[in-house]
Amino acid sequence: MEKTPTDFVRTLGLPFLAHILRRISDRMVADAGEFEAERGIRAPPRTASTMLLLRMRGPQSVTAIADQLRQSHPLVISWIEQLRELGFVTRSSDSKDRRRTVITLTPAGVEEADRMAAMSPIIGKAYEIVMAEADVELFDGLWRLYDLLAQGRLAEHLRYLGDQAPGAFDSRESATSPDA
Repeated sequence: MEKTPTDFVRTLGLPFLAHILRRISDRMVADAGEFEAERGIRAPPRTASTMLLLRMRGPQSVTAIADQLRQSHPLVISWIEQLRELGFVTRSSDSKDRRRTVITLTPAGVEEADRMAAMSPIIGKAYEIVMAEADVELFDGLWRLYDLLAQGRLAEHLRYLGDQAPGAFDSRESATSPDA
């Protein structure tokens, strides 16, 4: 019988939580995207929040989209470009402020957003089932974690623990010091 190789990142432990969260996110996006594609949805899965924001709140500036989704401006611009290439959104200059770009769903974009909205409860239920199978209350817990991170709690704990760690690497020391 062939032995399953150990997952290296798993052996590194909790300091690599962000790595496994990214893997989980990527797997969820891939699976949901495949499901949506099977049902005729063409918009990339990572653009769903943008599509639904525009569907629910109407035309938005790129900055407003980024702020409401709490994503970086460059990332939102890349999503908008993907959606524009698919014919789901248009860009125009704000009549009151020409520097501001306004994003609007096209009629095809409204139809696509409606299809995405119809799939959301199914995707949510599937996530719920998988989390129950894993015996984890992940969704609410992740929001609590996010709120603490947004308050700077991890950074605070890192600094405190770093200051308390005897013999911890001090970035102020030169790499050429005799102890290096």
